Amino acid sequence: MANENLRKIEGRSVLRMERQLRHPPEKVWRALTDPAELIHWFPASVQLEPRIGSRVEYQMDGEPGGDGQVLEFDPARVFAITWSGEVLRWELLPTDDGCLLVLTHTFDDHFGAASFASGWTLCLDALDQRLLGKPTDIAPDTGELHDRFLELLNLNQGTAEQTPDGWTIRFERQLTRPADTVRPLLASYQDPDVHYELTQGTGHGARLVLTQTGLPTPDKALATWRERLNALATNLLKTPPAE
Repeated sequence: MANENLRKIEGRSVLRMERQLRHPPEKVWRALTDPAELIHWFPASVQLEPRIGSRVEYQMDGEPGGDGQVLEFDPARVFAITWSGEVLRWELLPTDDGCLLVLTHTFDDHFGAASFASGWTLCLDALDQRLLGKPTDIAPDTGELHDRFLELLNLNQGTAEQTPDGWTIRFERQLTRPADTVRPLLASYQDPDVHYELTQGTGHGARLVLTQTGLPTPDKALATWRERLNALATNLLKTPPAE
């Protein structure tokens, strides 16, 4: 987890991940573009034609899972497709003992990035196993990997804004458990100036948006809530993940 970063480019979030693979680019290319290979490691089954502009169809658990098109198709070098408005781009860079795979994922849900990063990590683990000719049964993330990415990608910092009525701080955080599990743990945080909202987030977890208003200065409150929400995330890991 040393070569991942998250940026904003032209208003969209761009997650970049690297994976060094001890396989030639030609072998990896087939695993990236052949639907019969994708099914072993990609999060959906895929139907596509190997040419720019062709339609891409996705299925998840036997149901339609969105569509897209092929944006780039440069054999053994670059493959890019869209998926329901998001962009997935793979680039293969030859190395002395294989190739460097660079995945770039462009999307709108900035605070879902830790979920995307942890999911792609498991997918790339399965891809590597497939390339080695081994079973691709990778254990699902129980939340620890997600929360490590949340910190690594600076998604737990919070923001502050000065208003005529004082400072307002805001945290938006993807959690690893559903709202019914989260809500009792938030009960101790009741305060007239603190408001929180729980909605369905990325995957099985809830999305928490927390604001505190009327503050004379923001720094202490940001540090306090950062610590509290980190503790909340740690406590959530002690509960069984949703099926």
